[in-house]
Amino acid sequence: MEKTKKKKGSKPVELIKAFFGAAMLFCIPGLIITFIAPSFTIRLDRVSQERVDATVVKNILFLVPIFKETAIDLQNPESNARSGGVIREGNRSTGRVVGQAEDEGVLLLHGRSGIPIKVSVSPSSLDKVEEDILSFISESKEPSLRMWTVSNWKSGAFLPGGILLFSLIVFCMAAWSILTGKPLE
Repeated sequence: MEKTKKKKGSKPVELIKAFFGAAMLFCIPGLIITFIAPSFTIRLDRVSQERVDATVVKNILFLVPIFKETAIDLQNPESNARSGGVIREGNRSTGRVVGQAEDEGVLLLHGRSGIPIKVSVSPSSLDKVEEDILSFISESKEPSLRMWTVSNWKSGAFLPGGILLFSLIVFCMAAWSILTGKPLE
Protein backbone atom coordinates (compact mmCIF):
# COMPACT_ATOMS: atom_id res chain seq x y z
CA MET A 1 0.00 0.00 0.00
CA GLU A 2 1.34 3.37 -1.00
CA LYS A 3 1.52 6.18 1.53
CA THR A 4 0.14 9.47 0.39
CA LYS A 5 1.99 12.52 1.47
CA LYS A 6 -0.15 15.37 2.77
CA LYS A 7 0.53 18.59 0.95
CA LYS A 8 1.69 21.29 3.35
CA GLY A 9 1.54 25.02 2.88
CA SER A 10 4.44 27.37 3.35
CA LYS A 11 5.96 27.72 6.81
CA PRO A 12 4.40 31.15 7.51
CA VAL A 13 0.94 29.82 6.62
CA GLU A 14 1.44 26.76 8.82
CA LEU A 15 2.64 28.99 11.70
CA ILE A 16 -0.45 31.17 11.35
CA LYS A 17 -2.65 28.06 11.43
CA ALA A 18 -0.86 26.84 14.57
CA PHE A 19 -1.23 30.25 16.20
CA PHE A 20 -4.97 30.41 15.51
CA GLY A 21 -5.44 26.83 16.67
CA ALA A 22 -3.69 27.56 19.98
CA ALA A 23 -5.61 30.84 20.32
CA MET A 24 -8.93 29.00 19.93
CA LEU A 25 -7.76 26.39 22.42
CA PHE A 26 -7.37 29.22 24.95
CA CYS A 27 -10.06 31.67 23.88
CA ILE A 28 -13.13 29.49 23.97
CA PRO A 29 -12.70 28.07 27.51
CA GLY A 30 -11.05 31.29 28.66
CA LEU A 31 -13.99 33.39 27.48
CA ILE A 32 -16.48 31.15 29.25
CA ILE A 33 -14.53 31.07 32.52
CA THR A 34 -13.66 34.77 32.64
CA PHE A 35 -17.22 35.74 31.72
CA ILE A 36 -18.38 33.93 34.87
CA ALA A 37 -15.50 35.22 37.02
CA PRO A 38 -14.35 38.46 35.32
CA SER A 39 -11.62 40.88 36.24
CA PHE A 40 -12.27 44.57 36.81
CA THR A 41 -10.21 47.69 36.23
CA ILE A 42 -11.04 50.49 38.66
CA ARG A 43 -9.75 53.95 37.75
CA LEU A 44 -10.11 56.86 40.16
CA ASP A 45 -9.59 60.36 38.75
CA ARG A 46 -9.22 63.45 40.92
CA VAL A 47 -11.30 66.11 39.15
CA SER A 48 -10.84 68.67 41.92
CA GLN A 49 -9.73 68.68 45.55
CA GLU A 50 -13.29 67.80 46.63
CA ARG A 51 -14.31 65.48 43.79
CA VAL A 52 -13.12 62.04 42.68
CA ASP A 53 -14.74 60.15 39.79
CA ALA A 54 -14.57 56.36 39.49
CA THR A 55 -14.67 54.40 36.25
CA VAL A 56 -15.12 50.63 36.46
CA VAL A 57 -14.46 48.41 33.45
CA LYS A 58 -15.47 44.75 33.45
CA ASN A 59 -12.97 42.62 31.49
CA ILE A 60 -12.94 39.14 30.02
CA LEU A 61 -9.71 37.33 29.14
CA PHE A 62 -8.08 39.71 31.66
CA LEU A 63 -7.87 42.69 29.29
CA VAL A 64 -10.85 42.78 26.91
CA PRO A 65 -13.38 45.38 28.14
CA ILE A 66 -17.04 44.39 27.88
CA PHE A 67 -18.80 46.85 30.18
CA LYS A 68 -17.98 50.30 31.57
CA GLU A 69 -19.66 52.36 34.31
CA THR A 70 -18.76 55.70 35.86
CA ALA A 71 -19.58 57.06 39.30
CA ILE A 72 -19.33 60.86 39.38
CA ASP A 73 -18.32 62.44 42.69
CA LEU A 74 -17.43 59.19 44.45
CA GLN A 75 -18.55 58.91 48.05
CA ASN A 76 -17.26 56.41 50.62
CA PRO A 77 -17.28 52.89 49.19
CA GLU A 78 -18.95 49.98 50.97
CA SER A 79 -17.74 46.41 51.01
CA ASN A 80 -19.50 43.20 51.86
CA ALA A 81 -18.03 39.71 52.13
CA ARG A 82 -20.37 36.76 52.08
CA SER A 83 -19.41 33.27 53.18
CA GLY A 84 -20.11 30.61 50.58
CA GLY A 85 -21.22 27.99 53.08
CA VAL A 86 -21.21 24.23 52.65
CA ILE A 87 -22.50 22.12 49.78
CA ARG A 88 -24.54 19.15 50.90
CA GLU A 89 -25.34 15.92 49.11
CA GLY A 90 -28.72 16.01 47.40
CA ASN A 91 -29.19 19.74 48.16
CA ARG A 92 -30.84 18.87 51.47
CA SER A 93 -30.16 20.67 54.71
CA THR A 94 -29.44 17.36 56.45
CA GLY A 95 -27.35 15.72 53.69
CA ARG A 96 -23.71 14.81 54.01
CA VAL A 97 -21.30 17.73 53.42
CA VAL A 98 -19.55 17.23 50.07
CA GLY A 99 -17.83 20.57 49.55
CA GLN A 100 -17.39 24.23 50.35
CA ALA A 101 -18.84 27.00 48.16
CA GLU A 102 -16.63 29.95 47.27
CA ASP A 103 -16.83 33.11 49.34
CA GLU A 104 -17.90 36.27 47.56
CA GLY A 105 -16.78 39.86 48.00
CA VAL A 106 -18.64 42.90 46.69
CA LEU A 107 -17.49 46.51 46.59
CA LEU A 108 -20.16 49.18 46.10
CA LEU A 109 -18.99 52.51 44.70
CA HIS A 110 -21.58 55.24 45.29
CA GLY A 111 -21.61 58.32 43.11
CA ARG A 112 -23.72 61.46 43.19
CA SER A 113 -26.51 59.71 41.25
CA GLY A 114 -27.09 57.36 44.18
CA ILE A 115 -26.99 54.21 42.04
CA PRO A 116 -23.94 52.20 43.17
CA ILE A 117 -21.54 50.41 40.88
CA LYS A 118 -21.19 46.80 42.00
CA VAL A 119 -17.68 45.37 41.66
CA SER A 120 -17.05 41.70 42.45
CA VAL A 121 -13.75 41.45 44.32
CA SER A 122 -12.05 38.40 45.77
CA PRO A 123 -12.66 38.37 49.55
CA SER A 124 -8.91 38.05 50.10
CA SER A 125 -8.37 41.40 48.31
CA LEU A 126 -11.54 43.22 49.37
CA ASP A 127 -10.20 45.04 52.45
CA LYS A 128 -7.04 46.21 50.65
CA VAL A 129 -8.99 47.51 47.63
CA GLU A 130 -11.42 49.40 49.87
CA GLU A 131 -8.55 50.79 51.95
CA ASP A 132 -6.72 52.00 48.82
CA ILE A 133 -9.85 53.75 47.52
CA LEU A 134 -10.56 55.44 50.87
CA SER A 135 -6.94 56.53 51.13
CA PHE A 136 -7.01 58.00 47.62
CA ILE A 137 -10.24 59.91 48.30
CA SER A 138 -9.19 61.38 51.64
CA GLU A 139 -5.39 61.62 51.73
CA SER A 140 -3.77 61.29 48.32
CA LYS A 141 -2.73 64.23 46.16
CA GLU A 142 -2.16 62.03 43.09
CA PRO A 143 -4.26 62.85 40.00
CA SER A 144 -5.36 59.24 39.42
CA LEU A 145 -5.25 55.69 40.73
CA ARG A 146 -5.72 52.53 38.68
CA MET A 147 -6.39 49.09 40.20
CA TRP A 148 -6.97 45.67 38.69
CA THR A 149 -9.10 43.23 40.68
CA VAL A 150 -10.35 39.69 40.16
CA SER A 151 -13.69 38.42 41.39
CA ASN A 152 -12.24 34.98 42.18
CA TRP A 153 -8.53 34.18 42.03
CA LYS A 154 -8.95 30.45 41.40
CA SER A 155 -11.62 30.69 38.69
CA GLY A 156 -10.85 34.13 37.31
CA ALA A 157 -7.05 34.11 37.17
CA PHE A 158 -5.35 30.77 37.89
CA LEU A 159 -7.60 28.53 35.75
CA PRO A 160 -7.54 30.75 32.61
CA GLY A 161 -3.82 31.33 33.21
CA GLY A 162 -3.23 27.57 33.23
CA ILE A 163 -5.24 27.18 30.03
CA LEU A 164 -3.20 30.00 28.46
CA LEU A 165 0.06 28.32 29.49
CA PHE A 166 -1.11 25.00 27.99
CA SER A 167 -2.09 26.77 24.75
CA LEU A 168 1.30 28.49 24.61
CA ILE A 169 3.09 25.14 25.02
CA VAL A 170 0.96 23.58 22.26
CA PHE A 171 1.75 26.51 19.94
CA CYS A 172 5.49 26.32 20.68
CA MET A 173 5.52 22.57 19.99
CA ALA A 174 3.64 23.04 16.71
CA ALA A 175 5.88 25.95 15.68
CA TRP A 176 9.00 23.90 16.45
CA SER A 177 7.67 21.02 14.36
CA ILE A 178 6.87 23.35 11.45
CA LEU A 179 10.21 25.17 11.56
CA THR A 180 12.36 22.03 11.88
CA GLY A 181 10.26 19.91 9.52
CA LYS A 182 10.12 17.07 12.07
CA PRO A 183 6.73 15.63 13.06
CA LEU A 184 5.62 15.74 16.68
CA GLU A 185 6.11 12.44 18.46
